[in-house]
Amino acid sequence: MSRCAPFILALLVAASANAQSTIALEPGMVITESVTITPGHYRIPADSTGAIIIRGDDIEIDFNGAILDGGQPGRAPDTFAGTGIRVEKGSGIMIRNAVVKGYKLGLWATDTPGIRITASDFSYNWRQRLKSIIEREHLDDWMSYHQNEHDEWMRYGAAIYLRRADGAQVDHVRVTGGQNGILMTEVNDGLFYNNDISFNSSLGIGMYRSSRNTVMHNKLDFNVRGYSHGVYNRGQDSAAILLYEQSSNNVFAYNSATHSGDGLFLWAGQTTMDTGEGGCNDNLIYANDFSYAPTNGIEVTFSRNHIEKNVIRGCWHGIWGGYSYDTVILDNVFEDNDEHIAIEHGQDIAIDGNQFSGGNLGIYAWERADQPADWGYSENRDVLSQDYRILGNTFKGVDKPLQVRVTDSVMVRANTFAHFSEIELVDGTGVQVGGNAFPYYENGADLPVGRSLGGWNDGLFGVELEREGSSMPAVPPMPMPDAQPVRMPEYAPQTREYILVDEWGPVDFRSPVLWPRSPRKQVEQDFELVGPAGSWRVVETSGVAWMSAESGEVPGRLAVRRTEEDVVDIQIRLAFVGEEVTDRFGHVTPAGQSFEFGYTYFFVPIEWTISMFNYTEETDPREQYDAFRALIEGEPVYTETTTDLGYQWYGEPAPGLGRDHFATVSTGSINVPEGRYRLDLTSDDGVRVWLDGQLIHDDWTYHPPKLEQIDLELDGQHDLRIEHFEINGFSTISATLERHR
Repeated sequence: MSRCAPFILALLVAASANAQSTIALEPGMVITESVTITPGHYRIPADSTGAIIIRGDDIEIDFNGAILDGGQPGRAPDTFAGTGIRVEKGSGIMIRNAVVKGYKLGLWATDTPGIRITASDFSYNWRQRLKSIIEREHLDDWMSYHQNEHDEWMRYGAAIYLRRADGAQVDHVRVTGGQNGILMTEVNDGLFYNNDISFNSSLGIGMYRSSRNTVMHNKLDFNVRGYSHGVYNRGQDSAAILLYEQSSNNVFAYNSATHSGDGLFLWAGQTTMDTGEGGCNDNLIYANDFSYAPTNGIEVTFSRNHIEKNVIRGCWHGIWGGYSYDTVILDNVFEDNDEHIAIEHGQDIAIDGNQFSGGNLGIYAWERADQPADWGYSENRDVLSQDYRILGNTFKGVDKPLQVRVTDSVMVRANTFAHFSEIELVDGTGVQVGGNAFPYYENGADLPVGRSLGGWNDGLFGVELEREGSSMPAVPPMPMPDAQPVRMPEYAPQTREYILVDEWGPVDFRSPVLWPRSPRKQVEQDFELVGPAGSWRVVETSGVAWMSAESGEVPGRLAVRRTEEDVVDIQIRLAFVGEEVTDRFGHVTPAGQSFEFGYTYFFVPIEWTISMFNYTEETDPREQYDAFRALIEGEPVYTETTTDLGYQWYGEPAPGLGRDHFATVSTGSINVPEGRYRLDLTSDDGVRVWLDGQLIHDDWTYHPPKLEQIDLELDGQHDLRIEHFEINGFSTISATLERHR
């Protein structure tokens, strides 16, 4: 097939009635009529205008399984650029049977009402190389979806990005191995169903100013970043489903949205935060599975919504509902979440007929003493915590079923409490309690409850549950006839323990992985092998003194003892034979053929001494540098030592230090074999680095968190010195030494 320079080609329908042209793709092609694409692998790089452009009304393009590929062989996903399919200003366009990979945007459609995308695969497009590691997160990996008035979201890439595409339909589409699945702005009355958008490093489906859409029967599992089991569970604003900025009256039903940063993340938007008006309101969240989120199964904030018949288990928070109001939480199942429902400054909240089991807190409601000074929301609205109805719920094995503080007008009736340690209802007025059952406490005697709670068993049973909120969308019908089942992938283990995130996002269990299950700096380490079923054998190792086995099975375990040296420099290379393997970049190794994988880790323990100082206008590091030098050569306010320089401060960094206008001086020494190395340095704000007394990096500026990578040639003993200052807000200083392989 041709590989000529870009050109413009208008395609004409064949003369015979109902015939459709069959054509090969060419770079820069403009398709204006219905066509069928000749099958094949088309490697067409693109700029922002699109490798292929579609323009017109009521046309159908059947890609017939053709692969449109913008990536060059061997190139990493964070180098992908351009748009694969660009759809411009056309109504009633149908795209089917396409495979698009290797672009920043797989498909970008603007002003395309009624567009339908079906039976297509948009996997393995652009994604960031993540900087967070098992031991700690990196702030550069945090997403920010707060603004998208001018398509700011496109900087994060997407499999499909739609803008002004009312009535859009996307169904039977697959997206994996990317960063974002379907993103949409100003898209209303659309239908998104039977899609599999799983194992991506940020979002499954994201909406901005998009309303009255229906999202049903989708698999949206493992859209996650910012997680290291037992170390940090930040999520970094990843989510299976995201709703931002006045996205209302949508229906989300029968979806599997597990193992994602949040299952569903809803935020009213900056308009609401500035004015107190609007919100992401009256969305129906119905019969979904939001289990095993590192942060929140559901987050709904500054808005009113209806949450019914969902399953939420194994999350940090089942529902986080800060500043939500007129919200109904009805007939959901909460299991083994650390906190099942947490709502600060909520108003008119109905929590009815839910089942709670396990976990530390059942329902936690409270308000804080003051509001952020820059919030227009709290300046324009009453934000008191008040008016809760907690009715007909069952709490079993929840350590503290209720913790309600500084909240007025709370009704607690007809609930069942079993196997708990304490109930707390304090510092509020208008508390009504009655008709509750305590099956394991005789006559309510010696109940472990908060003060002033008389009348727990006053006979007020039989209160009917209500469906509130007439502006809500109707409860969706039972699943569509061709709906796919709502369940997690069979090949993916359950629980949060199997959210395994590396530099390219979540591990997808379709290729074998040797994952450390103990601290990586220990001499003796425990590994777990996960992935397709098969057998493995050792090919090569270095830095290893002993292994518990030279061969074994996947899944399985492996113990390793590294050589007892100060520098951790370990490499393990294994060969796998078994089921078919699809690696992290989409390359397939057939069943029965050998596939190599392994583990590499390098760490230099630098004995850092960190001295901390307060500075003033007279010793400002930018304006009065000589005075600043004299300051940091004097007595520090605070000193500590560490072998891992990785600080992130939201407030005062140490006793005696202010949260702003402080400085740090970090000194350390290293002893490494001869070779090429890289110092990964993150700073906020100014920073300077010296190696053996020579200045090697100078960024003495006011700046947000910034990663710099400094290449070094090293051999033996060297001294490092890092000077850093903070002006205001968040602050960080972090340095690690990596070896070039």
